[in-house]
Amino acid sequence: MESSSANVGQKPLDEFVDVVAKVYSAHDKNRSIWDVWCHTLHHAAGVAEQIRKGAPDEVLYREIADFSLWLFTMVLKLGREFGKSEGSFEAPPDKFIRIQSTCSDLLWHKYPKSCPSCFAPRIGSESTNAAGLGHLNPCECRARRPEAEDLVGRNERIRALRNHSELFRVEKPNSIDEWQKMFGSVFEANLKALSLTDIALRLMEKIGEASDAMIRMYTYSEKNFVDGEPNRRQSNLEGKIADVFSWLFGLAEKLDYLHQRTHEDRKQGSEPMAIPPQPVRLSGIIWARYGSGTLSSFSCWKCGERECHCQIILVPATRPADELLQKFQ
Repeated sequence: MESSSANVGQKPLDEFVDVVAKVYSAHDKNRSIWDVWCHTLHHAAGVAEQIRKGAPDEVLYREIADFSLWLFTMVLKLGREFGKSEGSFEAPPDKFIRIQSTCSDLLWHKYPKSCPSCFAPRIGSESTNAAGLGHLNPCECRARRPEAEDLVGRNERIRALRNHSELFRVEKPNSIDEWQKMFGSVFEANLKALSLTDIALRLMEKIGEASDAMIRMYTYSEKNFVDGEPNRRQSNLEGKIADVFSWLFGLAEKLDYLHQRTHEDRKQGSEPMAIPPQPVRLSGIIWARYGSGTLSSFSCWKCGERECHCQIILVPATRPADELLQKFQ
């Protein structure tokens, strides 16, 4: 399906991730997991920086779009076969840093129309209907004190949520805009109360946790180097990536809320504002940076091609290492 500003938000999330990330696939095939993740971290820090500076929307949106692209690329990079190397650019441990779920599945396993912290403890203690099967459950974390959770409890929660989410997969959001709407509804009270800076801090916190979960895919102790542990850690990694996405969607929802509130304030004041602002959607932010109306597709923002043809040198994948050594003075 051809893409446009009018229909881009209707794309299924997995298709959206795949199409956007593949703009740079010719270069990314020569990048390691850590290469892609460092770019992701760089633009996440850029999002935080622009929020701290109070930068204009277009500057902040550009960083959000770039961060999203690298995060999408990371999801595709991680979705390889466990234990199988993808190329000489990967270090030996990298082949064990893998996920098995699609982007939409890892989100649904952690956030089945509910806040996992609020909802998971209810699954085993109430009937299916009382637990909110198939219904949206707004987060209540702000109204209660969080409970301490040990490693065993966390693993049980992950397993319970995953099993529960499979019972009503039919309720899973489809399009990228539907996912944003779901997160906005579940965490509406939190997002309205938190500032942009708070949300940026939460996003960076979850990125740090995802980084740790990646390292734990190949770092063990004698005590936990046992059968089934890699599977549990893989589920944990997927959950941490889902957390990153939840705050990315939450950031877009917060920006939309602030824009709508600004419009209402101006409408009630002396400044006329007849035309309501366009809703802020993550899909639209990414399209503004990487979408091409002429091509009816996503494209490289720099060279304008569907598949980037920019002359990027990646040593030693595309240029000899000796050539780089000769340039070092």
